Amino acid sequence: MTPDQILALALGHVRNATWQLLNDTGGDLVLGLDCLDVESLLNPDDRDPIIAPLEPDAARSLAAAQVLLDQIADQVPPAGWAALLALTVRIGER
Repeated sequence: MTPDQILALALGHVRNATWQLLNDTGGDLVLGLDCLDVESLLNPDDRDPIIAPLEPDAARSLAAAQVLLDQIADQVPPAGWAALLALTVRIGER
């Protein structure tokens, strides 16, 4: 996979996390909206996400995105890393 494809797939996992948080009956609207913010920070060039396989929950979707982003760490904006990690912690505390 190229770095652009890896980023697009990671964005797909973040998009899945957003969907999972916004559509879960116990979901958190604020966390879902924060996922959209993370996606925009990770995607300054406005690339289209690739449809990613759905993980069991939002936390695992974000973990899958992080594994992919680790492969292209030098291309990930620092603000995107910080926001992704902060969101992962907040979701883990629910």
